[in-house]
Amino acid sequence: MSNPAGRLRRAAATLGRIIQPYDPAERDAARFRAHQLRAVVQVAPMSAVVNIGNAVVLWWALAHRVGEVVLSVWVLSVTAVALLGLRGWLLERGRPPRASASERAIRRTVHHGLMVGGVWAALPLATFAGSEADVRLLVGIVTTGMICAGGFALSSVPVAAFGYVLVLGGAALVSVAHWDSPVAGGLSLLLAIYCAILLYSVWAAAKTLGARLVAEARADRQNEVIALLLRDFEDHASDLLWETDAGGRLSHAAPRLAAALGVPDGALRRAPALAMLRRRLSTGDESRHHWDDLRVALDRRTAFRDQAICVAADGGSRWWSLSARPLLDDAGRLQGWRGVAADVTDRQLAHRRLRWLAHNDALTGLVNRTQFRDLLQSWLQGPQAAVLPLAVLTFDLDGFKQVNDTLGHAAGDLLLQTFGARLLSVVRRNDTVARLGGDEFAMVVRGAGSRAAIEPLIDRLMAALAQPARIFDQTVSLRASVGIAFAPVDGDDVDTLMRHADVAMYSAKHRGGHRCCYFDTSLAELARRRGVLGQDLQGAVGRGEFRLEFQPQVGTADLQVRGFEALLRWHHPVHGNVAPAEFVAIAESAGMMVEIGGWVLEEACRQARGWPADLSVSINVSATQLAAPDFLEQVDVAARGLRPDRVELEITESALLDDSDTVLQVLRALRERGHRIALDDFGTGYSALGYLRRYPFDTLKIDRSFVTDLARNNEAQVIVDTTLAMARALRMATVAEGVESPLEARMLRERGCAALQGYLMSRPLPADGVVPFLDSWPHHAIRLLEAA
Repeated sequence: MSNPAGRLRRAAATLGRIIQPYDPAERDAARFRAHQLRAVVQVAPMSAVVNIGNAVVLWWALAHRVGEVVLSVWVLSVTAVALLGLRGWLLERGRPPRASASERAIRRTVHHGLMVGGVWAALPLATFAGSEADVRLLVGIVTTGMICAGGFALSSVPVAAFGYVLVLGGAALVSVAHWDSPVAGGLSLLLAIYCAILLYSVWAAAKTLGARLVAEARADRQNEVIALLLRDFEDHASDLLWETDAGGRLSHAAPRLAAALGVPDGALRRAPALAMLRRRLSTGDESRHHWDDLRVALDRRTAFRDQAICVAADGGSRWWSLSARPLLDDAGRLQGWRGVAADVTDRQLAHRRLRWLAHNDALTGLVNRTQFRDLLQSWLQGPQAAVLPLAVLTFDLDGFKQVNDTLGHAAGDLLLQTFGARLLSVVRRNDTVARLGGDEFAMVVRGAGSRAAIEPLIDRLMAALAQPARIFDQTVSLRASVGIAFAPVDGDDVDTLMRHADVAMYSAKHRGGHRCCYFDTSLAELARRRGVLGQDLQGAVGRGEFRLEFQPQVGTADLQVRGFEALLRWHHPVHGNVAPAEFVAIAESAGMMVEIGGWVLEEACRQARGWPADLSVSINVSATQLAAPDFLEQVDVAARGLRPDRVELEITESALLDDSDTVLQVLRALRERGHRIALDDFGTGYSALGYLRRYPFDTLKIDRSFVTDLARNNEAQVIVDTTLAMARALRMATVAEGVESPLEARMLRERGCAALQGYLMSRPLPADGVVPFLDSWPHHAIRLLEAA
């Protein structure tokens, strides 16, 4: 008995797997079962009505022919089973739809289906055999209808439907098979085919239902993932999602959008989006321009990207980039917009910063060179150029390099910022101040076409610069050389005006600095001459246009000649003799002093080899020469054949400003070779006392300006006395330049100056005049001593 029972259970299990609409191991199987039960419960009222109604009709039609008691019991059984199914519907109606159902609930449905099928199966089994033809017809019709109705009513639970159809259909087949009629076989076959078709339909419907449930479950999971990603996106991404309806109101907006705009979420959805944005629009032409662009994009009803808009928020103005596409119905009518909003405030500020840097100087905030030239060009070529004169001022900050080198680059930057602020403090709103680069500044004063018109500004400027600047606890004077040119008098184009203002500025600098100079044609001629001389200096050494003259240096104690200073002279083939004060500066700026200075060094040493062995030669060395990498080698080659102490190298304080560490190393190397080092024009620079402490000097040369004022100026006497005292304390020799009178010689000798140099002893001598001068000097020295 166990083997047939086991086979029956295995067959039932196999059948269950075949007719199962989905995999029971599916993760959403519990939810699927809830869907199946919900479909059965929804038709429970109609099923109850059909069951009870058919049973009552059969009782009314057959009670007097089949047996009233038996049929009444059967009707009550049908009614009880039908009400049992209705009870489940009543329970489900009073609560929310269940999200899941257990396998036990499915089994209860199967059992209930079998019960209904069993109750109805009793009818044909009890009444079909031996009944009259009209009774069998009625019972057959109702039974066939109930097979179909019950099968489809239970089709969402295919196991229950199969059980119901097999029980009721099997009973019907048994009843027909026992009917003693020629048509019984045909009816049995038709009934079997009918049941088979019904079972197949139930199976197909079940599979369709299962496929739909699986597809919905997968879609739900995808929607959950999408919703999760959207929530995460809205919570953490910089972009915000939004959507408007046909009325322009926000039907969807990320919560952070309400927070960003500073409005409650409810108010965000009630008001039209454009009206709300318009009320929060930032002020300014740029903001209004972007707003107009957005309105145009919306009016076109086409997709747009990266449309910028600036709105006011609690933390200040915020820039947003909007991208959206229109939502259209089948008729092409606008139903709203859907898009994203990205906060691009940082990017917008960065772009603004880049645009600002393209037109302004990053250190001072002033207009830069490019923008200054563009503005000047527009004013010169604009419609008002003929009636609106203007002045161009160029500035060079005197002493900036000294501050930068002694106090550091940070101090230099602060000095530039301070100077720029002082310029801004004296101009009008429609004037322009620019930093052209380095310590060069410029200014345009519109409406000023003459000196009288610009002088009030110059007075304010000089008053502003008269106040020293405080740079890192140091007091620094603000001194500037200013050049001024007027348009259209001095030029009507940018390059001409700037060039003429620079010419005037360089003239002010050459006159001592910290002054203003107006451009005139004579300055232009000087600038042209400097340009010509600069070109002619090229190759002047090779053409033999340079020569050296030598001025003696005489000791005050014994009036003996100690040596000569080599002085460079240039005889121009067209302009004749050009003063060193003119061409040396040109050569320095043109980068030719290394070549010229090398020739001077070699020629001076060559001449000194022909002098008596106790005489030295003093040779001036420029800053660019000291910086040359092969300078020491040049000195070694040029001084070959001379005792090192006979070669004295003179440098000025300007040479110490360029690269103090490199200069210090070179000077120490020269001292180690035995050469002497002299500091020329002592006292005329910025920080000579600091140089005396740091650099290895042997000789201090007192500048001619102090010697000239020595006899008539007490301050000059104090300076000379102080210099001589320091030299004695530091064990340095002293040489006074520019001595021209016996009184100056006597005063210097009385104060302890070691040597004199000037016209009183001799004018500079040509190279072939040195030996004759030495021969005649003893007689001249006696007359000089008597005069002093």
